[in-house]
Amino acid sequence: MAGIGEENHKKRKLPEGPEIEIDVSAPEPPSKKALRKLKKKAAEPPSESTTEAKAPAPAQAPVDSAAANPQKRSEYGVWIGNLPFFATKDDVRNFFTSNCTFTETTITRIHMPKSGDKHGKPQNKGFAYVDFSTHKAAQEALGLSEQLLTGRRVLIKDAKNFSGRPDKPQGEGQKGNAAASGNPPSKRIFVGNLGFDATKELIEEHFAQCGTVANVHVATFQDSGKCKGYAWVVFEDLAAAEAAVKGFVMVNEDDEEESESESETQKKSKKPRQKRVWVNNLLGRRLRMEFAEDATTRYKKRFGKDGEGKKNDTADISEVGSAEHDSMGEQPRQSRPGKARKEKPDYTRYDQETVQKLSGAIVESQGKKITFD
Repeated sequence: MAGIGEENHKKRKLPEGPEIEIDVSAPEPPSKKALRKLKKKAAEPPSESTTEAKAPAPAQAPVDSAAANPQKRSEYGVWIGNLPFFATKDDVRNFFTSNCTFTETTITRIHMPKSGDKHGKPQNKGFAYVDFSTHKAAQEALGLSEQLLTGRRVLIKDAKNFSGRPDKPQGEGQKGNAAASGNPPSKRIFVGNLGFDATKELIEEHFAQCGTVANVHVATFQDSGKCKGYAWVVFEDLAAAEAAVKGFVMVNEDDEEESESESETQKKSKKPRQKRVWVNNLLGRRLRMEFAEDATTRYKKRFGKDGEGKKNDTADISEVGSAEHDSMGEQPRQSRPGKARKEKPDYTRYDQETVQKLSGAIVESQGKKITFD
């Protein structure tokens, strides 16, 4: 037993070899967190400040003006439309260079507005502006209209040609939907694209968010009584009608999370936060609102009383009535608008018997009665 205890208490001898030297003055190695930061910073694109700092000084050698300022507008440009939404500037550049005789350096600028990303891919708005350095290149590009670009026939015209563009509204009062409808702002609005299940009560409750609703008139079918898809809403205030036409109304948020320790002066100094409440959607359908025509004007146009559509008829009626009464030596009577009086036929070229037949008068029979035995 004693021998076993002595063996266990024996110290193990270290292997013979060179001793490890430690440099105390060496810097501390970076931690894993610092290494991750460095890796993340290297993956990010360089900022504008760093690129400007690293960018070399302006070259002393002569540089082409088009290459030095590629975004400068040119006098010779074209507008290209009906582009696929996924088309890029390179696609447009290759389209012109592959179908024309000029080189890529002739294209000085391609401006393609972006509309946003869809499924993670950038999209354009369907058109672009392309500038060229020479007039000949622009004319050659205009000849490529109706040619296929990635499966679509593009439309190309002069960049300064604005034919087909709608005219801007004249007058400061007509803005937005008021200019589109052509009617001035009023308390009466037209609501379109309604669902067939929309009711008067539902529409009134929906637009009550904008303001007090005075009246709602819904166009309905005679057999089923359901909505035809449009209605007219009359508000008591013009501001409520304008908010409804815009499609949203601004309301103040309730600050329920305010701390009780705030004094009244601090609460008064704070501006109320506002949020936007949309009213352009009902029963899952996107509504179309615009300022409606005045009810009196619409009534006149519809029933022909001093309306534009009945002016010619009214003029014809007055001419017929005046000619008819002048021949009789009487004063013309005022005829009802919308109903033309029938002009009496002229029977002067017929004899008396024919006149009786044409006028429907009873004519005595002339002849012999034939009987058969």
